[in-house]
Amino acid sequence: MHVLRSREWVSANSLAQRFEVAVRTIYRDIEELIAAGVPIESVSGPEGGYRLASDQPLAPLTLDADEAMKLYVVSLLDRRRDGEPNNDVPELGSAYSREALKRLSQRIYFDTADWYWKDEGSGHLPAVRYALLTGTALKLTTRVKGKAEPAVTIVKPYGIVWKAGEWHLVAAPIDQPPTRYRLNLVDHLALTDLRFSYPDDEFHLQSWWASVMEANGKGETRVVLRAQPAARDELLRLTLKSNSEVEHTPDGGLVIRLYVDRWGWLIPLVSSYGGDVLIEEPAELRDAVVAHLRRALDAYDGAANVDLMPAAAGFRNDDSRVRSTRGRTLTET
Repeated sequence: MHVLRSREWVSANSLAQRFEVAVRTIYRDIEELIAAGVPIESVSGPEGGYRLASDQPLAPLTLDADEAMKLYVVSLLDRRRDGEPNNDVPELGSAYSREALKRLSQRIYFDTADWYWKDEGSGHLPAVRYALLTGTALKLTTRVKGKAEPAVTIVKPYGIVWKAGEWHLVAAPIDQPPTRYRLNLVDHLALTDLRFSYPDDEFHLQSWWASVMEANGKGETRVVLRAQPAARDELLRLTLKSNSEVEHTPDGGLVIRLYVDRWGWLIPLVSSYGGDVLIEEPAELRDAVVAHLRRALDAYDGAANVDLMPAAAGFRNDDSRVRSTRGRTLTET
């Protein structure tokens, strides 16, 4: 069975040579395996032979860095620049491995748009990968911010996405649309006895993820940033929403207009640029940045009121500060 699983087609003669038995013995062995329920396919002719049915899952091994890179490359080969499937994908390995990799590339997406990196793995990957390949529902126990009790949900896994060093599970709770779950927030993940059919014609993982990322954080609050030339190149590398506006100023700087749902996460980002990036609006964000910088000055001066901060300083309790500086190096090249 291991040989059948690792090859495209294996002839009876090669099996007989491999196990040092008569070809007739191989015929009897195959018949016994089929009778026992092993899904073996057979094709006659010089190029034919036996193999395990192509819908059998890969062994649920942990996805290591080498496999992740192979899947990433396959996903690139399998898409044209416009995101549509590429029918000119070269032959990669056996028919079974090509089918498995194709299925995985449709269900695993690497979002490399952001310039920060977190490097957090997940011990849930073996079960998730098995569920994706077999159409098995999962039972998730996840932590919910602000609540003492975890949430328990049965979901249909549609894919996983690698973004900024974290794995995100894209899954649909029963009778609900798909949503995303950060795997590092999942305390327990278990395979269930439930099976489902993957919505190949209705769901495209990369398109769904792109639309979710585009909608995430968008709102009606207008933020205007004015950047000096020294900050221009770095700000141009940031991923902006489709409704953002970038204006190039005569002095070589930038004016960036954002429309966000909340602006607290911008405090550490803008502050990290010092005087090279200034807030023009809203006034509340400008005041919050000034208060943040003043607190830093007071701390250096040994003032007693260093803990006084406006209500907008919630970023000190989330990952905004880490996100605003991740990916930068301490030396220049």
